[in-house]
Amino acid sequence: MKTKGRWVLIFLCLYLMGCTNIRNKFQEKNIYRVQAQSCMAASKTPETGEGLLVKRFSISPEFETNSFVYRLSPTRFTTDFYNNFVTSPARMITEVIQEDLWASPFFSPVPAQTMADIHFQLWGKVMAFHGDIQDTKHPKAIVTIRLILEKNTGDGFTPVIQKTYGAQILLDAPDPGLLADGLGKGINEILDAFYSDIEKAGLTEK
Repeated sequence: MKTKGRWVLIFLCLYLMGCTNIRNKFQEKNIYRVQAQSCMAASKTPETGEGLLVKRFSISPEFETNSFVYRLSPTRFTTDFYNNFVTSPARMITEVIQEDLWASPFFSPVPAQTMADIHFQLWGKVMAFHGDIQDTKHPKAIVTIRLILEKNTGDGFTPVIQKTYGAQILLDAPDPGLLADGLGKGINEILDAFYSDIEKAGLTEK
């Protein structure tokens, strides 16, 4: 009986350890930060770039969550509790786009308390930022952002670009890591299109 009791105790311990491992694995959260680097980023020289102030972007309510959002049908969305952004999407996207713009040859950061050096200011609204798995065989990362670039005329700011930019990035699988990469690529496509519009308009020519 002692031997039998010893084996029962060993089995119980192993069982509890296994349950603990399963529970810990099940409850584990993954945290992501979207990365983006456009074709214009890191191509400036110290002499280039006009002062740009980037305002905090707003975001549509359905995407105002740190959890990943997936579209299941034309009218149905769901959130992923176990896969999250490191900070709020609106703040994260604002910072990612700001860093890229300041690294481009068009713009530079505005030094603190020097409002007179602001030649441009940028507003934005994130209208879509999610994974689309309506077709599970062809999942996509969806990014849509409304950008408003305003130029300082001396008497105030006037809009010079007001446009909604969108990107759809095909994913190899409905995987959270692939979705995070795809969302970053979507921002890249939007930035490249935005830079193209800036060049066409000659907005930063001195």
